[in-house]
Amino acid sequence: MKVKAKKYKVDKMKKYIEVSELRMVSKDLRIRLSKELAKKYDAGVYESAIKNLKKDIKQIIGLGLKYPGRAKPVFYVYLVPDDNFIELLSFPYKTWKSGGRPVSSYDLDGFNQAYGLSQNIFINGARNIMREVNDIHELAHLVHSQFFYNIDSYICEGFAEVLPLYAMDYEDKFDEHCDLLKKLKVEQIYSAKELLAMEKEDYFYNGKTIISNKSCSFRLPYISSYLFVRACIEKIGIKFNFSKQESVQKFLEIVKDSHCINEWLVYTFADILDVSRDELLCGKKLQFEVIVGL
Repeated sequence: MKVKAKKYKVDKMKKYIEVSELRMVSKDLRIRLSKELAKKYDAGVYESAIKNLKKDIKQIIGLGLKYPGRAKPVFYVYLVPDDNFIELLSFPYKTWKSGGRPVSSYDLDGFNQAYGLSQNIFINGARNIMREVNDIHELAHLVHSQFFYNIDSYICEGFAEVLPLYAMDYEDKFDEHCDLLKKLKVEQIYSAKELLAMEKEDYFYNGKTIISNKSCSFRLPYISSYLFVRACIEKIGIKFNFSKQESVQKFLEIVKDSHCINEWLVYTFADILDVSRDELLCGKKLQFEVIVGL
């Protein structure tokens, strides 16, 4: 069968990184940024934001996760100008004035993905617990990128929520989020099958937000993904008598080793966890059990 060649497209982010300046923040954190932004960095403009980043990374490292090949990847931040961050980061929300997301990493000592963000977010280091969780959420994407990425959104986003909210116990102190979960009705939760359908219809990232002007943690697709991944991780802990951290590690390894996506990945978890395939794919029982246990 003849394969149609893809049209060449200039990687503008790669070109940006090639001429960027590098700042070695610590042994675990590096920042790449333009010459103009580097002047702000050297003047201490981003000092508060860097302090927060180092704190978040320290917490992640404290989980003791082990990476494939015994790697010890470095966290990279790719800081880009405000005027073209949407283009450089391939940012999906075209009307936003600022934003951040995981992007391909071009540094061999880093994770498979880097944290790309506009400098107008970085310049404001002040944050509440919602922003703290959201910052760790973005770094969590880098963590799972060593095991998997470019797969089902509900797995990636669910894990990114699980790392701070469950593994780091932020759910216990993020009262606004916890209270919201407790008020959810079963019909508001999406099953894995529904989440897969939303992604195919390009609706996952535009799903309903329960409370306006809040982070992604308050969008129903993200909430449902969080509950699904957390339910799987909790089941892993019960079956193997694992701690939270050990269960998170096992979850990452299961996804990596399965080489499956879509329904087949759900079936992989169902078989390992001795759960009905149909229940895990189409049901909401396990997700709701998480809510009841809060």
